[in-house]
Amino acid sequence: MRYAQLRAFHGVATWGGFSKAAEKMAISQPALSDHVRKLEESYGVQLFVRGTRSITLTDLGRKLFALTEQQVEIETAAKDLLQRARNVEEGHITIGADAALHALPLIRAFRKNHPAVRFKVVSGNSANLIERLETFDIDFAVVADVPTSPAFSARLLREDQLVAFVSNDHPWTSRPSIALADLAVTPLILREQGSETRRLVEEKFNELGLSPNEVIEIEGREAAREAVAQDLGVGIVSAGEFLADSRLKQIRLKDWQAKMREWLVCLKSRQGLHLIQSMLKVVDDMVRRDQQI
Repeated sequence: MRYAQLRAFHGVATWGGFSKAAEKMAISQPALSDHVRKLEESYGVQLFVRGTRSITLTDLGRKLFALTEQQVEIETAAKDLLQRARNVEEGHITIGADAALHALPLIRAFRKNHPAVRFKVVSGNSANLIERLETFDIDFAVVADVPTSPAFSARLLREDQLVAFVSNDHPWTSRPSIALADLAVTPLILREQGSETRRLVEEKFNELGLSPNEVIEIEGREAAREAVAQDLGVGIVSAGEFLADSRLKQIRLKDWQAKMREWLVCLKSRQGLHLIQSMLKVVDDMVRRDQQI
């Protein structure tokens, strides 16, 4: 039994005749008749009672028609589902971000044109998020470092200067700027290994031959921020990630002009998916608008 045979049977049963079904299905009447005949001969059954002016379904034909009706309904539902997905009328996107605030403008811009698409945002450091991207656990990663593997595609989202920040109880609050040498003699609050900010700080210290007096490692951005607010040490963050907080003071680094970049990364193998394409277009449009300002 072939799909074309069932489709031919269903068409004849639906339209009440071979010529009408052939016209509606845009195939020749002989081809349609041949499909139905082969279906009947394959199982040694009769599905239609053929009269001189009309045809009617046999009892078996009516039972089969009830089944093919279900099949057609499922096919219609499947086509509708896939069409909505192609038009980005529904779907689900999971974004992993080392700082959720970088993902929020993307989601807001995307939902203006595709309000039915659902989003989930998960957190993690750059290394962890790239691993999750490779295992299809997330669709996009918003991270501070572009993977070197050619398997990934990346779009630059933003670029911000690195700054230090301290609690309002810290003696540096009155200083407009500090030097890297100052950071070497005070407790530093750094995130876990895999954090891009930590990598940049450690590389610069090694380059200058500096060694921090004390490092307090805190897992997670919010926890590190809270540790600084509790005056446990000095934190370093990109200016774009420093949120207004009455407990904290931002301080410029006068002898280090390093910038933190945030990239939207996805697997190249998935760029053909409509949801992925639509998100990349949103990013391109956002960058184009920023360049025009």
